[in-house]
Amino acid sequence: MRAYQLLLKILQVKLGLIISVDEEGEFAISDYISDSLMFIQFIVAIEEELGEDLPDDFLLFEILSSAKGFTEKLDFFITSQRNDSSIIHEHLNFTD
Repeated sequence: MRAYQLLLKILQVKLGLIISVDEEGEFAISDYISDSLMFIQFIVAIEEELGEDLPDDFLLFEILSSAKGFTEKLDFFITSQRNDSSIIHEHLNFTD
């Protein structure tokens, strides 16, 4: 699942928000996340969906100023996690 689609799913399904944008449309997530409690719910929902803890730089409220910027950062994180786990998996298979 692409990060942008994951973002919309979290906002709409988990947080119950109605987001009206075209596919890959730009919007400020902060327009929808109104307080710190909702922000934490948003981050936790993403972590639960990914099964991974997000790095601390995702905990800055400023990251919500751009949906595209956020999803690019999330895509990079997901890709790097997959690469890291495949390297570890290859190493474990090599040593068996």
